Parts: sequence; C-alpha cells; structure tokens
Amino acid sequence: MAIWNMTKEKACLIRIHVASGFFPRLIGLLGTVRPDRKWALLINPCNGIHTIGMRYPIDVLFLDRDGRVLEKVESLKPNRWHKPALLSASVLELVAGEARLMGIEEGDLLRILPDQVHQPGFSALGNLLQKPLDVLIAFLWARFVYTASIRYTGDGQWMNLGILVHNTLLAFFFLTRRRTIETTSRPLDWGVPLLTLGATLMLRPSPASGSLPEVVSAILQAAGMTGIILSLISLGNSFGIVPANRTIVRKGAYRLVRHPMYTSEIIFYTGFLSGNPSPRNIFLVLGILAGQLWRALLEERLLCHDPDYRTYGESVRHRFIPGLF
Repeated sequence: MAIWNMTKEKACLIRIHVASGFFPRLIGLLGTVRPDRKWALLINPCNGIHTIGMRYPIDVLFLDRDGRVLEKVESLKPNRWHKPALLSASVLELVAGEARLMGIEEGDLLRILPDQVHQPGFSALGNLLQKPLDVLIAFLWARFVYTASIRYTGDGQWMNLGILVHNTLLAFFFLTRRRTIETTSRPLDWGVPLLTLGATLMLRPSPASGSLPEVVSAILQAAGMTGIILSLISLGNSFGIVPANRTIVRKGAYRLVRHPMYTSEIIFYTGFLSGNPSPRNIFLVLGILAGQLWRALLEERLLCHDPDYRTYGESVRHRFIPGLF
C-alpha cells in the first residue's frame, strides 16, 4: 500500500509484497524479468541477501525491528552477495534508484504497509537453478568432448573432428548461455526435447553394404554437421534445449530459415540412417525427426508472444527450407 517515512513525514505510494516463508525468501525477486517501479519486496525475517540470477540492479534497505534503516545499498548489481547486517530484522528490495527518489536515508524510521504475500512461480525457481544446472551439464558434456577427441586423434576422420567441434561448442555454450526471458512450464514441452536428445545418444553404427549408401551417407552427414556447427555459432549464448526465449537471433544461419539447427540435424541423422539402416536406428531416427519438428512448433508457440519474434517471422517466413517450407 505505502511506505511511510516517519522521520521525514513523507508517504511513498507503492505496492508492497511480503516474503515470509522459506521458499519466497530464498527466491526473492528472481521470478521477475524486468524492473517494476510500482512495487517492492519486503523480506521478513532477513539480515543478508544476494542477487544471484537477477537481471537488473536493485536498491536494498536493511531494517531493524522498529523499521529504522540500518544500511542502504544503492544499485546492487546482479550476481552479487552482500554481507549480512547482523542487527537487521528485515530487508526491503526496490528497483535501483527508487530509494533515492523516495528520499530514504540511513537512520530514517519507516512504517511499511504491505499489500499481499509474495508467491514466486515456476520461472523463479528456474532462474535460481539455471546456472548451477548449466555448469553441471557442461561438466557432463565434457565427457563427450573427451571421447570425440580420442576418436579423432586415433583415426583422423573428418566426422570425428566435426563431432569434436560440435560437442566443444555445446559444452562452452552451456557455461555461457543467457538467462531466459521466458521458459515453458508444461511437462510435455520439457519431455519432448529431452527424449529427442536421449534418442540421439542411443544411435549405434550398423554399416550398410555397398559403396552408394556409404557415399550418400557421408555427403548428408557432412552437410548436416556443417549446418549444425554454423547454426550453433549463430545462436551463440542463446542456445538451449527446452523451449525458451533467450532473445531473438537473426544473424548467420537464422537469416535463411527460422530453425536452421533442426534442419541441419534432420539432414545429419537422415545421412546417418542411410549408411546405418538397422531396425533400431530406423526407429530412433524417425523419433528424432518427429521430435525436432515438434520442438520447432513448441518454440514458435512460446516465442510468438514476443513482438520481436513476430517481426522476425515476417521477414524470415520459412521454418526449415528457404523458399519452400
């Protein structure tokens, strides 16, 4: 409802959310994507805060039991820890610059009139866990980098070099990728990409007889791997597996079609299947192709809420094949 500065006899009209449970206090403002000067968060009890996973700076007021400002921290940047204020009973978090605009100083006595209980959603938990998960996945993916490097140094084949480059880029982008603006929360939207990824890891060599399938397979796999690597480079740190908005990419391969990564993967796995046509691989590749098409539709359903993506879709009209589809 308001913050009443009793020292200066001044009222500041602003919505106040109160975080008093463990989970709301742990999450804080992590569930917010953009700063909103119309509301603030009161964390009670609290004597220390962090901004790990935040996307914008905040002002922080450490308050004692009476509501007196013990310490004012202005424009605390994202991904920082702040030392605890031992005598603090609660903390008020505002958008950066708001404390100055309200004229609040250390020593001021505040009376805070809250509006509602803070209830962070699924996206807030995702923001908190994203970086630790990215580091863990990159660490696990380093195993594939190591395996590909052993194979390439052992036989010197160009395909193993391509796989080495591909896996190295994936490990790097998992470490450096951007935080999401919006991530899907539907279980199906998580399940399809993860099952598709799992199917790619279950493929096994089963060479076909004859030179023609081998040549066709090599050409398609080379074209597909080249496209995958170029698409990854174009995506950069906007890379992800689960449908999410990590800013709209328009450069490189994404100038030609909206889903060059999936197009390239379809070409690559079709090439793999033409040279390794076992019943197991046929079943898996068909599942991979269906999964990639489904992923493209999932992503577009999420991204169509972003005006930038709708503008991008008007300029790049085809999903997979330039001028056709």
